[in-house]
Parts: sequence; C-alpha cells; structure tokens
Amino acid sequence: MFEIIGEDIAALSDDDLRSLVARLCEAEVRRQGLPASSVTWGGDQNAPDGGVDVRVNAPTKRSIQGFIPRRATGFQVKKPNLARAGILKEMRPGGKVRPVIRALAQQSGAYIIVSAGASVSDSALAYHRRCIRGR
Repeated sequence: MFEIIGEDIAALSDDDLRSLVARLCEAEVRRQGLPASSVTWGGDQNAPDGGVDVRVNAPTKRSIQGFIPRRATGFQVKKPNLARAGILKEMRPGGKVRPVIRALAQQSGAYIIVSAGASVSDSALAYHRRCIRGR
C-alpha cells in the first residue's frame, strides 16, 4: 500500500490528471457492478470538448451512488485552481450555460469540476460549490 498526497496530485500533467479521474471512475463503476464501458474519455486534453473531459453514463436501470453522484455525470478536469470567474467562464462561456450542462440537468445528472490546484478544506469546498451554483 502506498500513500498519495496533495503534492503528488498537483505534480500531474493535465493529461495524467484526466487519466487519473477516468481510471478512478472506471474503478468506481466496476465496484458497483456496472460496466467499465460506462466511462468514456480520451483524445487531446486541449481539444474542444464542450466542457466534459470524463463522462459516466451508467445503464438506466441501475442506480449509482458514492463518488459518482448520478447515473449521468460529467467531469471537467482542470489542473489550476479556478476562482469564481474561472468557474463561471468554464460553465457559462459568454454568459450562457454550456449545452452539455443543460443536457446533464435534463437527465438529472451531475457536473463536477475537478481541480488539482483547489483546496479541499471545508470552507474552500463550500466556496467552490457556491460558485458552481452561480451564487
């Protein structure tokens, strides 16, 4: 067994961070008895992706729980910490909610921004959640 610390995550490249998130999602869906094919990701990290780097789309007849909150969940993976302006730009470029976020909402899905540079302290997490909700 080995231990991963915050500095290890912060040292990952954008591609490696996205791969880590995808592999964690694959492990989580397998743990729940769902097919690993429920997780899709890949391609050039800097290519236009519509706002989702890793997607979980579990079968509709199965519930999902744990670290993947909804059957349809999109993960946007960013290396830097995003302040409020960065979160809003990511979710609402030009002031309009991204189509992929609207589509996830229509599926009762979830949109998660993963940031290697963000603090996970209780107050920082609450701040980022408020920003994501547009407050």
